[in-house]
Parts: sequence; structure tokens; C-alpha cells
Amino acid sequence: MTNKSRYAFLFAAAATLAGCNLDKTNPNAPDQGTIFASRDGIVALAVGLQGRYALGMGYFIYPSGLISDELGTPNGALQSYKDAEVGALADTYGAVEDPWQTHYQTIKTADDLIGNAAAVNLGDQTLSGILSISYLLKGASLGELIQQYQKIIVNPRAATPEFVDRTAALAAVSSLLDSALTESNRFATRTEFDASIKAAGLNVKNTILAMQARYQRLANNWPAALAAANAVDTSVVSYMNFSDQAPNPVYTLALIYIRPRDTVRVIAEPGDARIAFNITGPTVAGTVRPIRSFAQYSATTSPIAFYWPGEIMLIKAEAWANTSQLALAAQMVNYVRTRCGGAANQPKACLPALPASELTTKEQIIAEIYKQRKFELFGTGLRWEDVRRLGLVSATSPFAKRCWLLYPNSERNTEPNVPANPNDPPATFSSCL
Repeated sequence: MTNKSRYAFLFAAAATLAGCNLDKTNPNAPDQGTIFASRDGIVALAVGLQGRYALGMGYFIYPSGLISDELGTPNGALQSYKDAEVGALADTYGAVEDPWQTHYQTIKTADDLIGNAAAVNLGDQTLSGILSISYLLKGASLGELIQQYQKIIVNPRAATPEFVDRTAALAAVSSLLDSALTESNRFATRTEFDASIKAAGLNVKNTILAMQARYQRLANNWPAALAAANAVDTSVVSYMNFSDQAPNPVYTLALIYIRPRDTVRVIAEPGDARIAFNITGPTVAGTVRPIRSFAQYSATTSPIAFYWPGEIMLIKAEAWANTSQLALAAQMVNYVRTRCGGAANQPKACLPALPASELTTKEQIIAEIYKQRKFELFGTGLRWEDVRRLGLVSATSPFAKRCWLLYPNSERNTEPNVPANPNDPPATFSSCL
């Protein structure tokens, strides 16, 4: 499959999910004004918003996995994917362009809904539901962008869009998630929204709370991260579902271009049940490292989780460790290690607890938290950020060989304010922050 045909195939999948597309002119389609003024148009746009974000989930996972130590390339992959695995990028590569384009498409659609949905007679419950996912998915898209690019645009509709740094981006994410939660809390149920607009696997409130915990952690706001994490119902897993007509994008990419590295199995503790949850099949030679196959994303219909309950538990542990509540932190770390059995729809370690002597100091606990995150969150796209926070990025690092993606050529050709590309990779180990 050529790069062009891959894009055509994946775009078709996104279009099937989205239900409508406002980015191209279609003489047989209604114009934007008609869509924005129509109840059916707004509802279709809300369904499409979720489809756009679904594709973006895959495009967050694969570049982050290739640049960190999670994903590798088979010998038949295009050179651009092989280059990304060793930290070498061009600004036209899919790994550079895909996350930017798909996330800003999601942001555009979310902004369209936020700006126009209230003018249509949707009913209070349906309007509240649509606004809640619009704020949520815009915030989540910005949050994923700031984990891949050094600076991003938080207001692309400005006359002169400004590229902002991490602090400003995370503040914008926090504000959007707060708005999402306000809308979500307005009604306990939303009959039309829940039945025919919201993606079937998406638990809106728990996803908002989980995203608040995730991004308050990135901002090192430990009290806020803990408060949000404590509010998440960790018995619930929130998913984006896929279909044969609109396949899981990681599955599609894994047909030719990407595979999980076998490293995650080699370095795991004996008996860690998360390995079988994530990878399967024989070990084969890859371009750089031995690779296997995805178990988690093994079919067109494999869902992608918005968060894993284990992530929320480890955020609690990290927040406690950073606020001098070491006993609670150690207890939660061991809870994550020993979780086993029950529903098979999430990774669980099934490992023995560590003795108290190995979880006594803050340094011991934080080290174990990051170790557990590596296995608990495999294949979610979150690993690259953890490698940065550990200060393990360098030109010769086995964990991640660059700090950030380049700014896409498509953006630089149309936007004069695009910053210079980051000075990457660092020569010595760095956190990049």
C-alpha cells in the first residue's frame, strides 16, 4: 500500500465515522450555514465530532509509540515509519502531519458545535450532551497535541493564531474540561443524546474526570489531579468503538507499518498478565528491534480506551507520593500490581505485592509508579511523555531519541507564525521541558 493509498483508506474510515465533512466543497452537500442552522445538521456534526477524534486517537498512539520504546517497524514498512523509529523526521512525514491535522479537524468541529448548537432547537438535555462532548474532545485534542509538539495553537480561529507554550496549553485544556464537566453535571440522563448521538462505549462524565486527572498531573497540580482521580469510577472503562466500515486506525496501521516491540515482554516481571493483554504472536525481526503483534488492537473492531482504570489509580499514587502521603501511595501501587481476574476488558498485572521495604521512600514509590505505567498504559500514546518526565530523552537513548515532533510542512506553508522546529535531539539525557 502506498502512502497515498493509505491516506485515502484511512480518510474513508474517518468519513464513515464522521457522518459529514465540512472541510471539502461538495456541490451536492448543504453549506455550513445550512448545517449550523439545522437540528439534523448539528446532530450529524456531533456524531462526526466523535468520529474525527476516534481517528486522532490512533494518530496520537502511533508517533508517540514509534519515537518512544513501545513500537517498531516491520521490514516492509515505508521509510518514513522506519525513520520515526530512530528519531529521524521530515516535516512531511505522516507521523508529523497526521496528529496535527486530525486533532485540529476535531477542534474545528468542536468549535463549530460550541458556537452554533445553542441556536438550534435541540432541547436542553441534547444541547447539554453535545456541548459536554464538544468541550471534552476539544480539550483532549489540545492535551494530546501538547504532548507531541513543543508549542500549539489553542485558538485556531483567531485572526493571527498564536502558538503557546505548555503552561498556557494545559491551562486551556483545564478550562475546557471544567466546561465539559459543568455541562455533564446538568442532567443525570439525556435520552436522545445517550441513545443516538453519543458513541456507544463513551462514558462522558468518567472520561471528563479522567482527563482532568491526566492533565492536572501533567501540570504538576497534585491536589487537583488527586481530586479528579478520586471522582472517577474506576469500575467503568470508557471506550471509542470501531467497526468493519470504520476500523480501528491502530489495527489498520499495524497491517503494514507498525508493530509492538517485544521489549515490553522481555523486561516484564514473570507472570505479568498485561503482556498477553497487549501483545501476542511469535517474535520476528523488525527494522531495529524484534517485534510481535498487537493483542489489544487485533481486529478492525478493537476499541481504544479513553483511559484505563489503572492509569487513574497510578495518578492517585503519584499525587499521594508528591504530597507526602507515602503509605497511601505505596498501598495504591501494590493494589495496581495485584489486581487480577474479573472483567477481561482492561489490563491487570496479577503480580505479587512488593514488600514494604521496597516502597518506603518517595523515590522508591515514584520509580515503581513509572514502572507500572509502562506496562499498564502500553500502546496508549502516553509513554513518550513519561520518558520526557523521567529525563531520559537523548540522541542515544534507548527510551526516546527526540523531544518533540516537527511542525508540519502543511502548517508552515499556510501559517506565518509557526515557530522554528525544536533543537532536537538533545545530545545528553534531558526532560525537554
